Amino acid sequence: MSGIALKITALLVRTISKPISKAISTQAKNNETFRKYCISFANRLHKTDVKLRMNLLGEKKIRVRPLNDNKAIEQGAAFISETFIFSVAGGLIFYEAYRSRKKASDERDALADDITILQNEIEYIKTKLRDLNIKLDDYKVPEGYKPKYVKIGNSDSLREKQQQEQQQQENQQQDQRDQNTQGKSHSSRQQVPSPSSA
Repeated sequence: MSGIALKITALLVRTISKPISKAISTQAKNNETFRKYCISFANRLHKTDVKLRMNLLGEKKIRVRPLNDNKAIEQGAAFISETFIFSVAGGLIFYEAYRSRKKASDERDALADDITILQNEIEYIKTKLRDLNIKLDDYKVPEGYKPKYVKIGNSDSLREKQQQEQQQQENQQQDQRDQNTQGKSHSSRQQVPSPSSA
């Protein structure tokens, strides 16, 4: 999430926190079931908080007095409203993080597809040029570049093709040398005089 979006979310949470807290407090006062739930929840929360504080101070056996109804309703409603707001804000943050990751993943997939298409197009063009007897496999990557996805002309298939071409050239040169050697030996035999002529 960007900094601006995070600030806007925090401002929105602070803005709606007070109205939600007041609405929950009003509902707790008017609704008997919700009122009992808030009082019970606030007293349990208060008891746990006091015991934890006293345990840190070394006090083990303590008796916690329950809150009065008005204070219990106020604290219970405040805690519920804050929990609700925190859940909404946390959900927004997680959603934004998920959306950002998905967007980055989609961009990487699209880039990989583009690279694959370009690579296929390059191979197609090279095939057409090869059909026209235009050599293009001697391309070398400039210094400082380390391609990760693009296949350069020094792949195994191209190296194999170059080796085959080199082998063919060597065979042709060897055949030419053999023909020259045979021609020289034939001419030398013709120049040697026969015994009858001597």
